[in-house]
Amino acid sequence: MSKATCSFEGCHSAVITINDDNIINLPEQVHSEFKLLENRTMRDATPSESNFLVVPDVWDFDNVGVSREIPSSILGDLSDKSDFVFEYGNSSWKIKKCLKYLICADCDKGPIGIICKVQDQTKNEERVLHLLSLRSLQIMGRN
Repeated sequence: MSKATCSFEGCHSAVITINDDNIINLPEQVHSEFKLLENRTMRDATPSESNFLVVPDVWDFDNVGVSREIPSSILGDLSDKSDFVFEYGNSSWKIKKCLKYLICADCDKGPIGIICKVQDQTKNEERVLHLLSLRSLQIMGRN
């Protein structure tokens, strides 16, 4: 299994063990829209999609910090953003609102991900998920 670690110089703390079954793809513009950190080596690659690790429970992390609530003035309204839909757990989910940022708990730098309110597109139920940007981290042990 691969491990995601903080990509900041002098830190490199383990953040989480990656379960490949929980990796989703979101459009490239998600990094600029949500103002997420990009690892320099990943930023130069300019892929058309961005991989995120869905983490349903904060206790699944080895090491993560959480910011205060993100003011709506920073990210605006996501209700009209049909781009941010992803498949997870046999359902199609849409990001409704970004609540908080995920940061490294050791060095307090980031953001390396977002905590979002998402909505199941078929059942119309809502839940909160942690979306960890794999482009914001260093991945160790990936085949």
